[in-house]
Amino acid sequence: MINRTIYIDVAKGISITLVAIFHSNLKSFFPEIIEPMALFRLPLFFFLSGVFFSYSISPKAFIFKKAEALLKPYFSVLFMLFFFSVISQDDNLISQLKGIFYGNGNTIRWVPLWFLTHLFSVYCFSYFIFRFTRFNALSYYNKSILLLIFLFSGSLLIGMVSDSDLTIFNSLIKLPELPFSIDIILITSVYFISGFLLKDKIINFSPNTYLFILSIIIFICIISFSEAHTDLNKRLYKVPTLATLGAACGIYFILSVSWFIAKNKALMRIPLALGSSSLYILIFHKWIEYNAYSYAYGYTSKSTADNIIFLTSLAILAFLLSISIPLLIKWVVNRNAILALFFFPFKTNPLLQRTFYSHR
Repeated sequence: MINRTIYIDVAKGISITLVAIFHSNLKSFFPEIIEPMALFRLPLFFFLSGVFFSYSISPKAFIFKKAEALLKPYFSVLFMLFFFSVISQDDNLISQLKGIFYGNGNTIRWVPLWFLTHLFSVYCFSYFIFRFTRFNALSYYNKSILLLIFLFSGSLLIGMVSDSDLTIFNSLIKLPELPFSIDIILITSVYFISGFLLKDKIINFSPNTYLFILSIIIFICIISFSEAHTDLNKRLYKVPTLATLGAACGIYFILSVSWFIAKNKALMRIPLALGSSSLYILIFHKWIEYNAYSYAYGYTSKSTADNIIFLTSLAILAFLLSISIPLLIKWVVNRNAILALFFFPFKTNPLLQRTFYSHR
């Protein structure tokens, strides 16, 4: 299975790279290339996350496991930022604290971390669907129909609660979407559950040349002749039918490319490294890229400040740093038992093992 699924790890590396590209200054220089990829950027991430989903363990164990994997890094990083805000005596400390627990892109300082809380919600929602309903007993056809209903309902609801006014005890509250971005869960869970339902086909995947070419043609037609666009953090899912078709084409394209890359040990080395460090890239890429670009730009001379070639090169350098430095951060965390407490499961931490099990 390892040999068959290694291309999925390559796809994960490509997926997190696309996320970092989208959040980089490269988007300003290559908008015609980067913006259309938004159609499949996050759907691909959710789809791949669902491939190895399992609901076999107890609810308590499942929630704890996913909380450790997703919520612990989220709260660790944002509470660290909050600590620095306290030290610097920021004025909006209460607002920051509320935003951390609310957990969506409009309420936290490091916006990309909204994905961690939402992915946790998607895992829990999918677990409920498979564990406590008869969804898995349905035929493949009926499952597909139900997922289409989810998608249709989600596309109607998306954006409806954005900045909504809610009156509680005569107090007016403006909602910045719902906590953990659960207002988009009917859309994101469709891609996640689809990945799980197609698990066997994905594991035994082999690209079809005609489908590969067709997926490219359809995708180009969609981005060229329609207004289809996806930005789930901004609650955009324009032209849902075509946006979904574009996502499917993009996912097939990336899986095919990943399959070919996985055939070459030299080519797959980098995406494999990026895929295995996707958590750290997700958390730190935006902060690294922004600061690297801003710092370097601050030292540019007037003659180069408006030079497109120079600025593009600067954006490329900042992007490369944003996906490479997190690999170093992971390396440090792996070798430090104290730092590992904030990113890895407690039971695998050597510090806790020595503390609690040394006398057994």
